[in-house]
Amino acid sequence: MKKSSKLLLTIGILFISFNLRAPITAVGSVIESIKTDLNLSSSMAGFITTLPLVVFAVVSPFVCKISDRIGNGKTVLIGLISILVGEIIRSYTNSIGLFIGTSFIGVGIAIGNVLIPSIIKLKYSERIGIMTSMYITGMTVFAALGSGLSVPLSKGLNLGWRNALAAWSVLAVLTILVWLPETKSEDALSCADDGLVSTSTSIWKSKLAWWVTLFMGTQSLLFYCLVTWLPSIALSKGLSAEVSGYITLFFQLIGLPATLVMPILADKFKSQKVIATVSSTLYLLGMILMLKANSLPIIFLSTVFLGLGMGGSISLSISFISLRTPNSKKTAELSGMSQSAGYLLAAVGPTMIGFIFDQTNSWTIPITIFIVSIVLLIM
Repeated sequence: MKKSSKLLLTIGILFISFNLRAPITAVGSVIESIKTDLNLSSSMAGFITTLPLVVFAVVSPFVCKISDRIGNGKTVLIGLISILVGEIIRSYTNSIGLFIGTSFIGVGIAIGNVLIPSIIKLKYSERIGIMTSMYITGMTVFAALGSGLSVPLSKGLNLGWRNALAAWSVLAVLTILVWLPETKSEDALSCADDGLVSTSTSIWKSKLAWWVTLFMGTQSLLFYCLVTWLPSIALSKGLSAEVSGYITLFFQLIGLPATLVMPILADKFKSQKVIATVSSTLYLLGMILMLKANSLPIIFLSTVFLGLGMGGSISLSISFISLRTPNSKKTAELSGMSQSAGYLLAAVGPTMIGFIFDQTNSWTIPITIFIVSIVLLIM
């Protein structure tokens, strides 16, 4: 592969990563405005974040089959167009359109989620750790920007929540343009056997694959619950709406060091158990502090630990997909499995947490659920 072609592919992967979290995380900071404008309950508002996860679970197993028929490049392009269409529908229609548009976004993100790790495995077999680090960092940075910019765009510039969310469609258009050269590629997924998950049996029968899937599902449940409800938790502790939005931005930005380092470390060690335990322990400490937090300094300290734990766990969950598979074909299959069954587990989170808060008018039980979930990550 020519250096210029590989550079274009690298830029394309980075731009795709920018689109794989921000359209979802952007919702959390303006969720109260959406609830008021469309007269939604907390559980229905939570479903805005849950719905893409349900879509991930439904769509992910089919992505590899579609890619086998039309190629990675064209399949990813379809995903990007789906994200763009979904962002427009979500912003400029009614409550039904809100959920329809969100579904389109979910389809597009699911395609990127499944295929990008396999493309990295296929094209960057000697630099998996570095490329995975760049890919996840891109997701994390723009996920944070999604959370942090929604309130300034919506209230600071008086754009309203609709225009604030629609602003991300500009990024989708740019990414489509950057990715267009890759649609000419007809690369097949490699099936060479040099790894840990057997190539001769179904991925769904592998114990290791199920372990990766459970880790993916648990960390995803925590991430999507926090990006949805952390602003509301911060509001309940006396912070303003704007500061609460910045707390969620900080939560994701502070995780960047872990996001950058973890895939590279994971690539250097045969077993990732120790670094996974350290990452999850930081997560646990942050959540315990958040349960007891009653002042801005404690909330800030809690957010530091939460962010580092989150950055480490999401990096590891995606790294496992490439590191625990023998070839790009199995990487795509494990990616589809872990993001199908894993996101199905995660999908119950935001709506369930919203429902519990509606019933109790307290964040104590939800935060306790988060603590138990982090303990499962450590185990």
